[in-house]
Amino acid sequence: MDVTKGGRFVSVIEDSVESRVALIQRIQTHLTSKFAVFCGKDTDDNYYDSIEEFWRHHGFLDKETIVTMWYKSSKEYWETEDNVPATIDGMLGGWSILSEPDLAASKQFLQEVINLRPQLSERIKSDQETRACECGAGIGRLTKGLLLPIGLKTSDLVETSPRLLEAAPQYLGRDALKCRFHCAGLQNFNMPENTYDVIWIQWVIAYITDWDFVNFLSRMKRSLREGGIIVIKDNTCSDLAFFSDTSDTDITRSYRYLRALIEESGLSVLKDDNGKELVKWQDDFPDDIWPTPMIALE
Repeated sequence: MDVTKGGRFVSVIEDSVESRVALIQRIQTHLTSKFAVFCGKDTDDNYYDSIEEFWRHHGFLDKETIVTMWYKSSKEYWETEDNVPATIDGMLGGWSILSEPDLAASKQFLQEVINLRPQLSERIKSDQETRACECGAGIGRLTKGLLLPIGLKTSDLVETSPRLLEAAPQYLGRDALKCRFHCAGLQNFNMPENTYDVIWIQWVIAYITDWDFVNFLSRMKRSLREGGIIVIKDNTCSDLAFFSDTSDTDITRSYRYLRALIEESGLSVLKDDNGKELVKWQDDFPDDIWPTPMIALE
């Protein structure tokens, strides 16, 4: 098992409070131009008139505060066995019933995307070496149930919790021999150019700040092989621009908010042969689950 620690792949992009504020203001302008709201709330019943007000209220425009409070708090939550058992139920917040329909829809979507990428499709069909990356991997549910079964040869698991990552090989079984394990938060993760064929980012972006998310996507864009793709699958707000859960320090964004961040990274949504964007929505989750799009990026 090849285990790497967080600092090893860090690629630091210089930033400042001013650059973070500028990004947020561009996002808000984007949302306003699309006739969308940019207000939100949190689980403590605090209401915020803007995205900028939320980040300022918690002091999260300061880099040190982000590290010591936002990421530390989130990591401590996921490191606690009582909060997150190293099981499928733990990975899905008590919603293990979602795993089967989630994997089925993701397989269908990913196969459709692969079919539209001739170079990627040929590498998989001809049994060439291919590598996936599961971001926010936990114990490797998607590597085992989606990425390796669809034909990718190997997979990298990126996970901030050492406890969950250490549990992954047992869950993966023999598939663990096809994997590399990286103990790192997405805000610190980086890999060389031409590394990945498929990067799958699911149910994890709520734990990364706006500016770190944009920088992360920019780095991962460079790590794609020719014809490779990035897929984001996550919950989205429907009535507000964002909703923050203070118990595990996260922020669920609206679809428009998410799309604005993607545009900031320089990635584009993949289109099918008819020029239609490759965005599909999971339509068989319970009503309690927020709308969940799958977005293919190139």
